[in-house]
Amino acid sequence: MKCKTEFDTPRRAQVLALTIVAAFSVGFLGMVLLDIARASVSTASIIVSEFVVVALGGIQMQVSASALCGRNLHWIPFSLTAQGLLAHLPLLLVGGLWNGVPGFFIGSLLFSMRGRTVWLLAGCVAVFNPLLVYGVTHDARSARDGLVVTSLIGLTLFGAVRLANQIREVHALRMDLAQLAVTQERLRFARDLHDLVGHTLSSASVKAELAHRLLAQDPRAARIEVAELINAVRQAHAEIRTVAQGYRRLSLESELVSARSTLQAAGVTPHFSYHGVSLPQSSGGVLAAVLREAVTNVVRHSAARHCTVRVTRHKGTTRLIVVNDRPHSARAGDPSESSGLRNLSERVALLGGTLLVSRPTTARGEEFRLEARLPTNLPPTDLAAAGGVASTQRCLLPWRTSDPSRVQGNPNGVDAISGT
Repeated sequence: MKCKTEFDTPRRAQVLALTIVAAFSVGFLGMVLLDIARASVSTASIIVSEFVVVALGGIQMQVSASALCGRNLHWIPFSLTAQGLLAHLPLLLVGGLWNGVPGFFIGSLLFSMRGRTVWLLAGCVAVFNPLLVYGVTHDARSARDGLVVTSLIGLTLFGAVRLANQIREVHALRMDLAQLAVTQERLRFARDLHDLVGHTLSSASVKAELAHRLLAQDPRAARIEVAELINAVRQAHAEIRTVAQGYRRLSLESELVSARSTLQAAGVTPHFSYHGVSLPQSSGGVLAAVLREAVTNVVRHSAARHCTVRVTRHKGTTRLIVVNDRPHSARAGDPSESSGLRNLSERVALLGGTLLVSRPTTARGEEFRLEARLPTNLPPTDLAAAGGVASTQRCLLPWRTSDPSRVQGNPNGVDAISGT
């Protein structure tokens, strides 16, 4: 019932505005006819006035209905011309008794035409009416009253029709915004489904292949991988429910642990460096999504032996850098062209950051480098755009001394691949 009422709102506003125009026209034009009938004018003048009033009322309703429906019909200029003549000619017969009637013509001009010129034309009509009255009656007071009444009638009719049209336009805009919100939610669902569930399923696939290879050689290790595969499937199920409910809060801390496990399962040596950089939860969630996609691309689109992950802060910018060696050729499937990275680029841009992808060639061969840069201090508007997540600062603990980059005597986390 509520939905039906909302959809009927423009129609109800149009009917109400047309009713106001009709009631105003009948009431005012009826009073003009009564004044003419009571005055000492000829019978011919009364008959002509009655005919003109009926014609004016019909044209007024026709033009008003056309303006309320938003249609610009070809006969409108002819109707306005006829209304202009009928609104002024009886002044020559009944003089000041016709005061205010040209206001209907002014109202029709204002809501049937657009631009500044129409306001200038309406002003000329409003001034011409009292001048014509004074020229016929030589009564300055009657001419002054005619100026005021004519202007008020024109503005009243214009206001009623314009208000109804504004309601129709606002309702159309509201429908467009609702459609846009639906489209954005669909894109959000597709993006989150790829970023969240896609990585988990890819990790599960890697673990399943590893368990299959170990089944004959090392059954105990295979059982461990199968157990991790079951956990990955359960995590995928939980993430599907998370996407459906609209929650997108990833943890960079847990994602770093998951990325290390995935790389090790795929036979890639991880080199991680994260030295307690404080991040808002929104920034950490976006960087976690970037890390997921980067690690997925390392597993899928390279024959990497080493992968470096660094999180640093420099001059008000937080950077996540992921570098791997031995990427597949661009023709075989360039990860920089994947839909996942395009989705992540949009997310990073919402927080005022940039996502950079390159394939540098070093003395050790070609590498693939992905870098996400986010401003350290995010404005509240950017936080809202990122999903309305509060900017809770979290400081993650450094990796233990078992971290490969530290065991190799590299406290700064500079990897041996590209020297980042």
